[in-house]
Amino acid sequence: MPLRLSLPVFMVLFASLMPFGILQGQVVNVEAMRERTGDEAGSHGMLDGSFYLGGTQNILLRLNTAANIRHSEGKDSYYGIFSSNFSTRLGGDNLVFEQNGFVHGRYNRIIDEEWTAEVFFQWQSNIPMRIAQRYNVGLGPRYMAVDSEGLKFFISPLVMYELDVDYVTGAYESAFRMSTYLSMNQVIAGKYHWNTIAYYQPKFGKWDDLRTVIDTRFSTPLSPDLNLVIRGSLRYDSYPSGTDVPQFTFGTTTGLSYRF
Repeated sequence: MPLRLSLPVFMVLFASLMPFGILQGQVVNVEAMRERTGDEAGSHGMLDGSFYLGGTQNILLRLNTAANIRHSEGKDSYYGIFSSNFSTRLGGDNLVFEQNGFVHGRYNRIIDEEWTAEVFFQWQSNIPMRIAQRYNVGLGPRYMAVDSEGLKFFISPLVMYELDVDYVTGAYESAFRMSTYLSMNQVIAGKYHWNTIAYYQPKFGKWDDLRTVIDTRFSTPLSPDLNLVIRGSLRYDSYPSGTDVPQFTFGTTTGLSYRF
């Protein structure tokens, strides 16, 4: 049986958990969001968090928080994601490595066992990457290409509108982009969960202006509702905001995830 998220009218309520920012976030691992919040009717979610404090001559502080909420009724499912990441060097000349914020909302309506319609919006801020604010809104189909025991694979060719505000100059830039993703969700030995998603986001009319992202997440249970989570991300942006911003970034986090 194909994965069913459940089905008629939506409404996701959420607030909280948002002081800092995410792992260079331009995209979200939607498969981890869906799979870990489940597919039963009603409202469910999960909370992630990690903390690091250490060093020698300089002390590095890093905080990461995230919350995913899902509400499903009939063929309709609503998702909300709030994520943040902050890291800095303490003492001496303070240096902020990451200071990012992320809010994502997504609506899914099941068409049949293979096809789902998606609509999403997103707000993001990433100060070190010179993104004062970025707004995205998009839509498109989602197709289940593989549905076997313990393994699901999806293809989703979405189209989105993007509005950027540069943190340094205050300049506005807007564009239409593809936001095609391939995603995989695998359950190993009935309890280990591995989610990987790859995005391809070229600008319409300027195909060399593109972003590619691979995000992977592995979780192992510590209790029925608590998991240890390891996440990694690789990102490439051919035209980042400003010449002082790198084209290629990567990051990893390890922390805990609680499902409610």
